[in-house]
Amino acid sequence: MPFGLYHAPHWERESICAALMSSYSVNLSNESPNSMPPSPAGASVANVSPLSPRTVLATLDGHPDIPTAQLRQLVHGLVLTLQTRASQHASQVAGLKSTIAELEDRVTTFIEHDTDPPEGYQYNNDLVPDFNIIQDGNAVHARYICLHDRDPTKVWGLTSSEKPGEGPFSKSVYAVPVVGLVPTTLPSWFHTMLIGRTACFEKLRNAAAKANNLGIIADISRYRQDHDALHQLILEQDMLTAELDLVCERLGLTCGRLESANAPNVVGQLKWEEERRIEQPLPFTPKQRQGCFV
Repeated sequence: MPFGLYHAPHWERESICAALMSSYSVNLSNESPNSMPPSPAGASVANVSPLSPRTVLATLDGHPDIPTAQLRQLVHGLVLTLQTRASQHASQVAGLKSTIAELEDRVTTFIEHDTDPPEGYQYNNDLVPDFNIIQDGNAVHARYICLHDRDPTKVWGLTSSEKPGEGPFSKSVYAVPVVGLVPTTLPSWFHTMLIGRTACFEKLRNAAAKANNLGIIADISRYRQDHDALHQLILEQDMLTAELDLVCERLGLTCGRLESANAPNVVGQLKWEEERRIEQPLPFTPKQRQGCFV
């Protein structure tokens, strides 16, 4: 047996033996240990088994003068081995890629839910889908959000990867239109709660908070703020109008008293001075004296 067959797997030893000796008998008394038996008539490579490269090399080393038919069998066996191993390798690679993808999904899921949100926060979960925070030049989606504690029209956001001293980050939010819905006028009961007593407004806002609709919460608060600001401006306008009317009335009364007291005659000596001042042209400015009248 060639040297390589002692080191080949069992299936390879059987394959090389079959390729060299299975279809005919050999007279050992007339053949040298390193001689190759003649190829049988009509020998075919259709039934050749896979052969490893080591086995083929060992066979070639042990049999320098291999007939063409046996050489073809060795080559086809080697090609079949390469094809089989390539197919097995591709299958293994596909299996490993599938395993890696599954593990990556599991790791991602674990990372996303490894810790609870900070106190007062909740997972974003597309509650504010366009809330992106710039970190190191990259837009990172806000992972945790909560209502702003000082401005009810905004929310706070965190990415869970802030550096010490960073965050939270704020963003204004708005009610999102319902796709396919034709807007209608707000019903009277809703509008009354929007601008009514504080208790009614808080009841409305708490109902929106219970629904966890941050956009509606923000616009409810925004409407209330703007309505209160408008109401205050109207009050100030009414006060200014009343004050304006009062000043105009005082001016009229004062003018009437001056007329009744014949005030111009009391200081009549100033009349000719004032009329003369009006008739005299105004003095030139320094620039006008230099010829610049622009």
